[in-house]
Amino acid sequence: MALKVFDSGEATRYPTYATGDTGGWTKIANQPSKWQIWTTRADTGAGVQTTVKYSGTTAYRILTAPNTACIAALRRTLGPTALPECYLSVMVQFSTLTTCDILQLMSSAAATSVKITRNAASQLLVYAGATLKKTIDTDWGGNEWHKIQLHLKTSTNTLEIILDDGSIIDCSGTAMADAYYLLLGALTYAGAVTNMYYDCIQVNDPSGSVNNSWPTSPLIPTALRPSSDDPASTDWTRSSGSNDFDMIKETNPDLDSTYVYSTVAGNDSLYGFTDLAEPANAEIIGVCLTIVAKRSDAAQVIPLVYRGGTTVELTAVDIGPDYMDPIEVIIELDPIAVGPWTQTNLNATEFGFKHVQV
Repeated sequence: MALKVFDSGEATRYPTYATGDTGGWTKIANQPSKWQIWTTRADTGAGVQTTVKYSGTTAYRILTAPNTACIAALRRTLGPTALPECYLSVMVQFSTLTTCDILQLMSSAAATSVKITRNAASQLLVYAGATLKKTIDTDWGGNEWHKIQLHLKTSTNTLEIILDDGSIIDCSGTAMADAYYLLLGALTYAGAVTNMYYDCIQVNDPSGSVNNSWPTSPLIPTALRPSSDDPASTDWTRSSGSNDFDMIKETNPDLDSTYVYSTVAGNDSLYGFTDLAEPANAEIIGVCLTIVAKRSDAAQVIPLVYRGGTTVELTAVDIGPDYMDPIEVIIELDPIAVGPWTQTNLNATEFGFKHVQV
C-alpha cells in the first residue's frame, strides 16, 4: 500500500464534544473518529464543520485563542507504525494573518519531526525538529485556500516543500524522526484569535505501484453512504426497522441505537451505496471503506467488494472493544477489474463485511 491516509472530515461529519475537559488528548465524544482533540474547553464551533470547505461538504476547523478556550489542535496516527518516508498534501485557509502553527509530523506525543508555522507577514517557517530550515515568503491572504505539500525521508535527512503546485523548495540536511502522528494546530497559543481550516488531507508512502510519490490531487468528495441491501447477502441481523442499510448509514452517529450484528462466523452482508457524481474524466486514486464496529470476543471482519457476480474478500481486520476507533480500509485499485477505479465501476460496486471468528 502507498496511500496511507486521505481525510476531509467526511467520516467525522457530526461531532459532539465533551465540555470541561482539563486538557490533554481525548477522543471526540460520541463520534467514532481517528482524530483526537487537545482542549481545555471543547467548543462546538471547532472541529468538523460544513461552512468553509475546499471540496465535498466538510473541513476541519481549529479555533486558536490566547487562553486556548477552544480546540487548539487535532491529531491522528498515520498508521500502525511510524513512517520513515511519506508525502503529505493538505489544503489550508486562515481567517486572519497572524502567527500560528499550521501542522506538524510527530514521531511521538512530544517529539516533533517536521513543523510548519506562519507569521503575521505571511511567511511560512519550516522546521526540521527544532531547527529552522527555511523562511518562505508568500502572498497568501486571509480567507483563501492554499496547498501545502511536503516530502520527508529520514534516512537521507530529506525535507522538501511544495506550495500551490509550484517548484520544490529544498529544506533538507537536518536529522528528523519517523512520522507517526499528523498534528493540526498547536497545543498552546499566545497570538490573536484565528480560525484555521484544513481540507483534503492525503498522505502517501513510497511503497506499491500507485500513490507512491507526491499526491496527484487533493479533492475528496462527499462521503458515499449505504443506500440499499443486497437481498442475496444480508446474513447480519438488524437491530430494528425493515432495512439493514438504515441501521448502518450513520448520517448522524447513534452508536448502539441502530446497528447490525452477527454471532455466527461466516455471516456476510453487502450494501449498495449512493453514486459518486464527479466529472466523467475524474481520476479516482482510491476508496476508503470506513467500518464502525465493536466486538464482545475475538472476532474480526473481512471487508467485501462485490460486482457483477464476483466477490473479493480483502484482508481480515481486527475489531476493537468499542466504536470509537473506526476501521479504515483503503482500496487503491479496483480488486475486481484489477486496475484503476472508474466511476462507472465504483457506482456498480457493493461493499460489505464478513464475520470471522479467531
